[in-house]
Parts: sequence; structure tokens; C-alpha cells
Amino acid sequence: MTVTDSQRVRRELLLRSLFPTMPEAANLRFIDILEDLELPVGALAFAQGDTPDRFLFLTEGRVALETEGLPSIELSGFSVVGVVDAVLERPRLRACRALEPSKAFVIRAVDWFDLLEDNAEVARAAVKNFATRSYELWQQLVPRLPKKSVPPPGIAPSKLENYDKILALRQASFLRRAGMQAIASLAAIAETITLDAGEPLFEVGNHGEDFFIVASGSLELAHTSGAHFTHDTGDLVGGPAAFCNALPSFAARAQTSAVVLRISQQEFYDQAEEHGRLLRGILAFLASELESLQAITVA
Repeated sequence: MTVTDSQRVRRELLLRSLFPTMPEAANLRFIDILEDLELPVGALAFAQGDTPDRFLFLTEGRVALETEGLPSIELSGFSVVGVVDAVLERPRLRACRALEPSKAFVIRAVDWFDLLEDNAEVARAAVKNFATRSYELWQQLVPRLPKKSVPPPGIAPSKLENYDKILALRQASFLRRAGMQAIASLAAIAETITLDAGEPLFEVGNHGEDFFIVASGSLELAHTSGAHFTHDTGDLVGGPAAFCNALPSFAARAQTSAVVLRISQQEFYDQAEEHGRLLRGILAFLASELESLQAITVA
């Protein structure tokens, strides 16, 4: 289908706001694979149980994600709608109904995944967008989230062998769908950090360019606002905050003797370019986190 000049301008403005560093070639490809959708009041963009083969970039209007027995989730202005089901590869859990006349761009899920795997900048922007939404909700909900108990002090080895790193990374929830090959590659580049109880991992104002995975022990994460959160074995320190450049607002300190694996973000995303399952696994983790937090807000 031929894209008119006015359509191209609208799409380019949208994509520039979403992915400001997207290379021109990727931008042009993205523009050409979007489709326009107009929804009158009451119309369904998709039904519960549908295959999530497409999702929407809502640009005007207001829609509701609905399912029997649960409160609706309303979305308005600019919103990405239906991508969680696509990332988690499951039938639609909710229907999407227009509450007022609405407009959106539609993209096929397969085209979007192809674009992510072909272009590192688009992939990182997609991860950051998911993480930012989760992090914003997490900040609001920290006082309502369950508190973890602090385990007794353990013996922290001074160094982990590669096999130990693989075992530690397999415990990480954000790598659960990454696949063994990707985990082995990450283990090879991961640096071991050992901490005594009370020793800092990083302070407020850190550069925020590394991922930290707790291999053993527990850490306390503290935000400049005064919020505190405990991380234990298998946790990515900061959770979604680590994926949206928010770690500089936090300090992390060992509550017990602890071992942490450090992986630079650049090296991590280099591996994601090599291992498609790693990128999809990150997105699935962030989508699950976002969904869990949204469930709390409407409960």
C-alpha cells in the first residue's frame, strides 16, 4: 500500500518521539510497514482470545482493555496497545474497545520483532520504553509491594568459576527465556564482585551503565526519595530501573555477605544482537513486570 505524504509525516513524528536515535534506514522501513486504523465508539480493535499477531500505537482517542470480572484498564493519548500479549506469545487476555472515536497505527508483530532483531538502536529503545513504564509504576507502588526478609549471613566465595556464573545467571528471572547459549555467553563476560555486609555496590550518582545480578546474599536498594527495596538471589538490581537509565538515583549496599555479577550494558546488548532469544526474553520479563504492576493499580 502506498503511503501518502501526510501519512508519512505523521508516522515520522511518532517514530521520532519513540525512537529518537533510530537510523534513517530503519525509520523509513518502519514508516512503510505501519497501517492506519480508525475506531468508532464501541468498536473492538481486538477481542479476548484473539491471536496477538498485531498491536497498536494509539495516537488519538481513548480505549479500554476489558475482561470479565476485572476492572478495565483505560489508555488515552499516545499509548502502545496489545504488545504485552505479543511479547508473551499468548492469546489476548483482554479485549480492546474504543471508548471514543480513536485513531491508531497498526504493526504486525512479526515485522516489529524483525525490526528489533535487525537494529540494535530500535531494540534498546523498545526495552527502555517497557522499562520506563514499569519503573514509573514501581516507584508509585513500592510502599504496597511485599517486603522480603533478610536471610542470615552466608559465606561468599571470592570468585566464581564460569560454571558457577552460568548457574547464577540461570536463576535470574529476567534471563528465564534467554536460552542456554545466551546465558553461557553472558557468563563469559560477567565480572564477579564480592561484598561484605554493609559494603556498597554503588552510590547515588553512579554512571548507571552496568547491570548487576545477585548471585548470593542480599542487597538493599535505596532511592533518593527515601524508598528502600531488598534484592536477593536471582534479582537484577534495580529491576526495570536498570533498563531505563534510572540507577544513578539509587544506592545499593550489601545486607549480608554477597556475590554480584556485573555486566556492562554495552556488552550485554552486543550479546543481544547475537542471540535473538535474549532480546525477546528481556522484553517478556519487562512485559510481565508491567502487567503485574498494572494489576496492583487496578486491584
